[in-house]
Amino acid sequence: MFLDVTKRRNPQLIQTGVSLHQMGHIPPNTYIIDVDTLKENTNKLSVTAAENNMKLYFMSKQLGRVPELGDIIVENGIKKAVAVDFDEGKVLADHGIKIGNIGHLVQPGKHQWKEVLSWKPEVVTVFSFERAKQVSETAENMGVNQDILLKVAGSEDKFYEGQEGGILLKDLPTAVDKIKHLTAVTITGVTTFPNLELNEIKTDMVPTNNFYTLLQAKDVLIEKGITIKQINGPSGTSCETIPYLARHGVSHSEPGHGLTGTTPLHAYSDLPEKPAIVYVTEVSHQHNGNFQVIAGGYYSRSRMRGCLVGNDKSSILDQFTSAYQNSPKTIDYYGTIEKPKNFTVRTGDTAVFAFRSQIFVTRAHVALVGGIQTGNPRIRHLERKW
Repeated sequence: MFLDVTKRRNPQLIQTGVSLHQMGHIPPNTYIIDVDTLKENTNKLSVTAAENNMKLYFMSKQLGRVPELGDIIVENGIKKAVAVDFDEGKVLADHGIKIGNIGHLVQPGKHQWKEVLSWKPEVVTVFSFERAKQVSETAENMGVNQDILLKVAGSEDKFYEGQEGGILLKDLPTAVDKIKHLTAVTITGVTTFPNLELNEIKTDMVPTNNFYTLLQAKDVLIEKGITIKQINGPSGTSCETIPYLARHGVSHSEPGHGLTGTTPLHAYSDLPEKPAIVYVTEVSHQHNGNFQVIAGGYYSRSRMRGCLVGNDKSSILDQFTSAYQNSPKTIDYYGTIEKPKNFTVRTGDTAVFAFRSQIFVTRAHVALVGGIQTGNPRIRHLERKW
């Protein structure tokens, strides 16, 4: 999905992947993150947000929830993280990274709220009165008051499978009235996801129906006398989309793929953020006329089309072959790539992919590499997945 744009805008990253693998400095099944490009992207996002009076929380799940990576993002302008579940929150908070929002995709369990609140998150997102009640009871026992966001959903809204939930817009007035009587939580805003999606001709990110539900929910809260501190509108956050979101009243967003220049729009347009991530693995063997590469880092929605294969950085950019997307029903022990007609592939060669990643659901390692852009690559941290 992102191989062509990475080859064009950050070829040094691809070449570094080949060199590090061939020298044995990284194992097969490793995502490489270009630290210098990531810093630049983070800074651009931070500046654009400040210019538009928007605040950002960074999302780390697709980058592997690596605390050292969180440190780099914080140092370059985005000070707090959004944790999509308890486990991500714990990894980051235990490392000293501040939590901006938790609970939006996965609600913490009823016995986990005490630890969650000990992290002093800026906001907690809840899907229901029942969860708000759990947060309130825990906060009261701890002698604190917790700001919460309400996740909202319209009858025509789109949710990715496995991510459904939220307070229905028609039920929101009643839910607000009930939650307002809880003693240790304060409703401070609303959120939903996804708010933007790639248009059919792949030229722009456009609002979803969820986005209009979000704005209607804001009006409901205002009518109920709620002091709104946050209208949280994540999905596809980039320097391109931040001004649009801000003009329509969104106060907070949560870049994830924007950090590595890999939102859907980045595959089709040259945005300010440059590609900063590739997946590097190794040719294992031949089978039925094609080659198998060591996998473990594939993702079912990656939309991969092919990879660059070779053992020399001087030739790798010219050696493309098609790849096959594994069925989501299978475990990705291996991935299949075509035997090319115009160059030779050998066992032990490096295969470099650039596709939509969600490292936290894989068995892949993560290498944070600095110095790529100056020709002096150095592994700053290798997060091994074992």
